[in-house]
Amino acid sequence: MGKDLKGKELGRGLSQRPDGRYMGRAQVEGKSIVLYDWKLKELKKNLAIAVDEAKRSNLMPDMDGKKVTLSEWFEEWYSKYKAPTLKNGGSPSYKRKFLNYYGVRIGTKPLADIRQLHVQTAIADMLEAGRSTKSVREATGILQNCIEAAIANGLMNINPVVGVIVPKCERVERRVLSVEEQKVFLEYLERTKSWYEEMYKFMLLTGMRVGEIGGLRWEDIDFTEKFIYVKRTLSYDYANGKKTLRMTSPKTDNFVRKIPFFGETKSILERQMEKIKRRREELGDRWRQPEEFGNLVFLTSMGSPIGRYSVESDMRYITSQINDMYRIEAMYGSEAQKTFERIHPHALRHTFATRCFEKGMTPRTVQEIMGHANYNTTVSYTHVLDDIKAKEAMRVGDFLQNDNNKETIEYESLVGIM
Repeated sequence: MGKDLKGKELGRGLSQRPDGRYMGRAQVEGKSIVLYDWKLKELKKNLAIAVDEAKRSNLMPDMDGKKVTLSEWFEEWYSKYKAPTLKNGGSPSYKRKFLNYYGVRIGTKPLADIRQLHVQTAIADMLEAGRSTKSVREATGILQNCIEAAIANGLMNINPVVGVIVPKCERVERRVLSVEEQKVFLEYLERTKSWYEEMYKFMLLTGMRVGEIGGLRWEDIDFTEKFIYVKRTLSYDYANGKKTLRMTSPKTDNFVRKIPFFGETKSILERQMEKIKRRREELGDRWRQPEEFGNLVFLTSMGSPIGRYSVESDMRYITSQINDMYRIEAMYGSEAQKTFERIHPHALRHTFATRCFEKGMTPRTVQEIMGHANYNTTVSYTHVLDDIKAKEAMRVGDFLQNDNNKETIEYESLVGIM
């Protein structure tokens, strides 16, 4: 603590010279700041301004809102502000969300020149291009945080995101396979001897996310107690055209869970184990499984870890094949051509949850098995729950009737037991 000529403490970095002038010193990232003034109050004010300017100049040399573009500032903001708060030091998908939505539209504009109209026009263009309102809202949230930091650093005077209008997200109906569609899907897998037959059946019996399926190891499966332990996720990221693969820990504690064996889970796993063993022996040196990702349960036919893109591609192919089958059946039959809607990996997860409710499982149990962090996510399967509620109302009968002999419908016959 520095002192004045009378011995009074002035504060850190402050002191008074013999000639009566006050001196202020500070160090910002190795840069020395020394100021003098006859008035202590003015010195403190100017020293605070100088320290702030030094900190800002360290973020981006020659930082000027008229010269720095939105994309340039985003990179600086992301590395200094956002990445340190994200798991594993940052997410390529987070950056892509901004760059593919706002970066390509207004990223070249200087920060100081961006107005609300520019942001609103970008939003309209995104929606017209087919982007979902949910995705646009997420990207706008990223832009908002980035802009607020720019304002705090003196690069902008106004926030162009304030007041923009993003349409409310419309509720998208989940893609769930009906019982008949599920039957057609499974029959196709068995008939064509699909390499992923066991994996798809396993997904329908566990409700696991595709990333969790890719990260599942044999040591995560307890064949004695008949439980599957979900502990990690396999994620693929693309940056500058290069694909990177890594195991990550679950986002929340709810993701770490154990799932009981349902139906033929054990036999499916045993078949998968034998299939992988046989395939590895057939390919020999051509088997591609990386050592660091050893002991995975599900792999591609060449031994590579399974990612979302591989599964999505295979599902598109299956959908087209089933629709070709429907088209041929219609050509040589009297019935109108049927259509098998496109399915994606998450559709199997939704289908699992739907089957659970149809079999009478409680929402809380489904929440634990699915790993939903929020109970509302589980009970949002309203199309199933409403049906169960209606059946329950039938079972309970009339509350106002006192006839104990009134015939009731057995609960087990209505919803069944899994």
